[in-house]
Amino acid sequence: MKNIFFRGIAIFALVSMTGAAFGQVELSKETTKEKKAKEKKEKTEKKKDNATSVFLTANWSSTNRKLIENDGLFGKPLGEREFEKSSNAWSFELGFRNKIHKNISWEGGISLMQNAESYLFEGADSTYSYKTKYMYIAMPVKLYYTYGESFKLLAGGGIVPQMFLGYKQDIEYTNSLDETTTEEVKLKSGYSPFVISAVVNIGTQIKLGGNWSFLFVPEYKIQLTTSNEKNSAYKHYGRSLGFNFGLILDL
Repeated sequence: MKNIFFRGIAIFALVSMTGAAFGQVELSKETTKEKKAKEKKEKTEKKKDNATSVFLTANWSSTNRKLIENDGLFGKPLGEREFEKSSNAWSFELGFRNKIHKNISWEGGISLMQNAESYLFEGADSTYSYKTKYMYIAMPVKLYYTYGESFKLLAGGGIVPQMFLGYKQDIEYTNSLDETTTEEVKLKSGYSPFVISAVVNIGTQIKLGGNWSFLFVPEYKIQLTTSNEKNSAYKHYGRSLGFNFGLILDL
């Protein structure tokens, strides 16, 4: 009887130890799976938090200028230029956006940018009008606060360094015989080779499917330095109010 009793105890102990060992193995396997899943999730979240996107946008704006008489010997009264009005202009940008925090992103790019103004004089039997454009290669740098995923809100701003490309003026006038004459003036001298603007944006980004989204971002831009050279008769500062629209791809 004693032998049977001790054998029973030994078998029970062996089974208990084996069960515990298997339990530890299963627990170890489960812990490893959980650890791998956690690491994968953290990696995905990190990639998401540092996501980079590329975009292509067009900009339509109503543009104008602040024009003031230069100080010193070179300045002269504005004359008829005082009556210049706003004019529409198109610009285009290729850029990228990088998320640096859950709700903070920075943006950079290269843009073909235009500012414009117009003038119209109507006499008793004749008219005289022109539209002037200032063209730049620009490199906007912006900081955005973003909120949302499928429907994302964006608000931010930044600075826009601009390199002068050229000045173009399209002139048109009619005489008393209703004959129309047109003229085009192009210049690359007499203007500052480099200007800086400040920009403010607020808008939306709407998910289309896959990694593509549609951008619609209204914008206000104000030029901080004059378009003209120091010895020009006037100081010229471009202004624009419009919107950017286009496509953005999450990489």
